[in-house]
Amino acid sequence: ADFGGSRVFEKHNFYDISKRKTLQPQNIAKHWVIESFATPGTTHFHRTDLELTEAGLKTCYHNIFNLRRLGIGAVTCNMCAGVVPSTDEQKSLCFRWSQLSFLMPYVIISSEDDDLTGALSDDGGDGFTKMKENIALRKQLHYYLANSGSVLQEKNNGAVIGDSLFMVVNLEGSSEVDVQLPTGEWLAPAEQSEGVYRDVSDENSPQTLTYEEDITKLLFYKLDNIFVIKDKGNENNVEVHIFQLKENYFGSEITYTFTYNEHKTVIKLNPTSKEVTFTYTQATTAIDKDKFKVSKLVVYYWTENSGSGSNPPKESYPVGDEKYNVVFNYLDEEGVELKSVFQTWDQTILKSGGS
Repeated sequence: ADFGGSRVFEKHNFYDISKRKTLQPQNIAKHWVIESFATPGTTHFHRTDLELTEAGLKTCYHNIFNLRRLGIGAVTCNMCAGVVPSTDEQKSLCFRWSQLSFLMPYVIISSEDDDLTGALSDDGGDGFTKMKENIALRKQLHYYLANSGSVLQEKNNGAVIGDSLFMVVNLEGSSEVDVQLPTGEWLAPAEQSEGVYRDVSDENSPQTLTYEEDITKLLFYKLDNIFVIKDKGNENNVEVHIFQLKENYFGSEITYTFTYNEHKTVIKLNPTSKEVTFTYTQATTAIDKDKFKVSKLVVYYWTENSGSGSNPPKESYPVGDEKYNVVFNYLDEEGVELKSVFQTWDQTILKSGGS
């Protein structure tokens, strides 16, 4: 199967053969290997010998990093060890196990031509509820993880994915964790509750965080970056999230180039005019621009609570005691035609509408 510019091999019970092919110098840099179904005595994924225990979780986690060091760029494991969780302990383990999907550039849930993320709780009741939230957000971040997920750094109680995403990992089931966040400003936004902000000047000084089984509080975005993610409710729409600096803000522009099949759009936030611009460069390859319509523009604009007032598209969510973000949800505006990320346009965050 082709994913982006790479070729993906799926091998069943041929670990030695696939490993030799993967480790050949001409293949390491350009191919991913997704292993499935274990042969007795091997240490690859998809493992059927792991149990839904702390030990099984740790084995799955360490194998992801170890196989990467051997040159295997993408791996998968038997999600939640193939168990339908029923006890509180199993549900917690399943949640933490499903977090590992963020450490993989690609995740295969089924070989069938169906989206199973909507049906994961049918047999498991509430046992898969939080796991579904992880998988759903993992799907939304597909564009970032497909391009940056191959760059993975293991940190104390966490992992840096690419340059701009950090995920808290709790292998011990502790109520508090000391995490090694890299230098910079980081935000874990949570629309339904208070988000988490950290300004890190020394990554060797651990940040103590309360561990909650809520992926929106465990996934930190580095400020001064722009993310294009899939719309959770519509596969043909995308959301653009812009993270403005708070403590180290100097008025500089935030710029990001979103690329898909050689098509490129430069997305830029001007912090003075509060205007977001999309500048599209046409490519020779074909692309369906209607599958990249921007349904939501989220600007983490550090100001007082804007409320709704005369600007209905604006919403505010607390981050700490005084920090808020601004949301434009175009689908809430009657008669507004959605624009594609692959076209040239602009939007001011000071009022609704755009040009």
